[in-house]
Amino acid sequence: MGLFDTGKSPKKLRKIPADIIPYISVEAESIKDANDKYMIASYCTHKIELVEWYIELLDTDNPNYIVPHSREHLETLRRELQACYKKIMNTQIPSGDRPYISVDYPERYKG
Repeated sequence: MGLFDTGKSPKKLRKIPADIIPYISVEAESIKDANDKYMIASYCTHKIELVEWYIELLDTDNPNYIVPHSREHLETLRRELQACYKKIMNTQIPSGDRPYISVDYPERYKG
């Protein structure tokens, strides 16, 4: 038995959707506040980590997993995701009339 051999059949991993880059780009263009920015940034970093894990599995030739993408495709996807992340983080949050906390106080309380 080898280092990775567990005697089980290999698990086929999920494909990363082909429309992931356009989806992240559209979401990045519609950032309205800090919550929007960090939610899409978190989603993007999760996908980058997933791609890097798939690449690592291919590099180690782990027989416990079947990676559904080629290394070249994953490297291209990683570059595109990193560019999206950079774009997200460079996006300025538009200042507007939205208060951070909206509290309706009673008329007699102006404290």
